Amino acid sequence: MSCRIRWSDSSCGRALLVVVSLLVFSTTAEAVYDYRFDLAVLCCNCGDKHFCSGQLDALNWVSTNGHVLAMGSDAYRSTVNGNGNFIAAYYDTLNDPGYLQKTATQKADDIHQYCVDRYTSTGVITTWIVLNEISAGTWPNNQTYRTWVHDVVHRLKNTYGHKIILFSPFQTVASNDSDWQAVSADAYIGIECYLSGEELRQDGRSSIAQMQAWAETQYQASKNSYLNRGVSSTKLFIGEHYGQTVSGTGWGRAGTTTSTWTNCIRARCRAIKNVGFAGSISYGWGDNAMGTGDSYLIQFEQTYASEPMLSTE
Repeated sequence: MSCRIRWSDSSCGRALLVVVSLLVFSTTAEAVYDYRFDLAVLCCNCGDKHFCSGQLDALNWVSTNGHVLAMGSDAYRSTVNGNGNFIAAYYDTLNDPGYLQKTATQKADDIHQYCVDRYTSTGVITTWIVLNEISAGTWPNNQTYRTWVHDVVHRLKNTYGHKIILFSPFQTVASNDSDWQAVSADAYIGIECYLSGEELRQDGRSSIAQMQAWAETQYQASKNSYLNRGVSSTKLFIGEHYGQTVSGTGWGRAGTTTSTWTNCIRARCRAIKNVGFAGSISYGWGDNAMGTGDSYLIQFEQTYASEPMLSTE
């Protein structure tokens, strides 16, 4: 198994922004929707990145409760809301600049300002922020960094009223219990448990049922490791990678055939539902190193959309 390892202005100005932000949040009704999140940042024909309007349409499917698309701005808010769905902010650079350059307060203020700049053009500021990601190299042995991460999400939640999904690159964890508990008190943990198409097909697994059974074992082990650190099951999201990656890649399609990848998507979704998580978040729809055509990309998304993953669906 593989997991992807990847204002400071016057106090008066900062205080004004806090007050304005809290006033905005106080006028926003809390919607009821499935905690099924999909990363949907448009970048059409950007080299190996390919996520165009047709792919957005496929992920913006109509469902009973609605779900959430994490986007790069609020430009498509009306399109998403029109199908009964909602938008979240996607922030890709949690560690740039990181804890050595900015205090946790400064970094949290930067992230909130990013949301003000990008997600208030067509409506009120987004409540949800998807943060990418905990540093795989720094977190395990650096208490200063772990505290910094907690303080960032704590301020985003308690000063600005945001809800946070924090991507974690660790498929399983075995230490730093108090830090995981502190972070999960203020954020949902998005576990990157990325099972590639090649991994699912290994050892003679060919049917959806066989791949699903193996995937369930991996997802359960991942979930258990976070539970054993004292993280509540209500704060655990599962993240999966849906990129069109080439053979030998430890996440996404990994060069498998169209039919095999379709079966892998079904197997992973069903395994996630059986193990049970507070929410799910899909990643990498725009990664297209294989150069897969739009019709197939949309077909894969439609397969994904047809598979319930949460108990609420």
